[in-house]
Amino acid sequence: MRILILGGSNSLLRDGYVAQLRSTLQHYTALDIVQLSVGATSSLAALARLQEAAASTAAPDVILYEYAINDSGHFSPRSGGIESWQLCLYLLLKSAARLYPDALFVPLILAQQQHFAASVPHPLYDAQCQTYAQLGLSSIDMRAQLSSLFLQYAPDWLYSDSAHYAVPQASSLVGALVAQQLLVLLARRGQPGAETLAQIWPRLQASSPYAGIELVYVPATALQPYVTGPCQPGRAENRLMTLDYLRLLPGSRLELNSAMYPLALFLKSDTRHDWLQLDLQVADGTAHALNVATRHIDAGPDNFIHSNIPLPLLWSETLCTPFLPTRLTLSMPLQRGGAQTGFDCFGAGLPGVSEHYCDLTGLLMLSQPA
Repeated sequence: MRILILGGSNSLLRDGYVAQLRSTLQHYTALDIVQLSVGATSSLAALARLQEAAASTAAPDVILYEYAINDSGHFSPRSGGIESWQLCLYLLLKSAARLYPDALFVPLILAQQQHFAASVPHPLYDAQCQTYAQLGLSSIDMRAQLSSLFLQYAPDWLYSDSAHYAVPQASSLVGALVAQQLLVLLARRGQPGAETLAQIWPRLQASSPYAGIELVYVPATALQPYVTGPCQPGRAENRLMTLDYLRLLPGSRLELNSAMYPLALFLKSDTRHDWLQLDLQVADGTAHALNVATRHIDAGPDNFIHSNIPLPLLWSETLCTPFLPTRLTLSMPLQRGGAQTGFDCFGAGLPGVSEHYCDLTGLLMLSQPA
């Protein structure tokens, strides 16, 4: 069995549920787990990781999708949060169906501690469950299972903090339950309730309000011809990933005229990031000019964070907008510390840093039918 995991930080914990999942399944089948998870971000990260790893990733039997907690944190506080998540799911399923049509796509629904009890209102969770049911996707609803098991009250040992099942008892329980249900789904592969992406896709196209939207993920290294001023390609790696990036240095400028709309910037962010001047002109006459923070607040002196900035959420409550032709300009300022607009996990540059730059890893572009 080959499992490709697209998840948040719960999927990356050293002794988290994935370790127990591996330990349980290896008694039943030859096992290969491909880890493409990215913490502290939304489902948009899964889109980038799928594209970045496609050339080196063999077709999986299962794609395990664990972004429920992350998407709740990024989207739920916004009035357009549910439609933003639905757009992300549509784009992710479209990309996955093209790359791995024979795979099972299995959402894993984890919940923050505040949403542990199934009786607690959680509109995004309700929308997710309804969407998965309509599409015929078999989710592993850990929120419902654990809430039922513990009679709506989370035991003290279940969460290590408000969003992580990190203690051994919790990760063992979650990992074993996920393993059990994956074995059941694989035994029924291709049948109702365990259909492949190729079987799910026509149903999604018929029902989704986003049917027809096209996506292109442009690696940042392919953007170098559109940059004037100082820039340089590079490569970075950690225990989880290897990333090619394009470093924009002070005084550089990227200008891209396109028939598509830039939905999100993807970054390898570290402590030398600060801000970009962003100008976006849309074919319908709308325009946006912002100074955008690019330092991820979780980046430390010895690590980087692979994350993204969903551009529409810098000026609106939703990712959904007319995806029309645009002119995008990103200018790397000569000076540090400009007035900034920050998205969620991004903040102002750190004081006392002698240099600054911005490492782009990719750009997600969308277009819609006329």
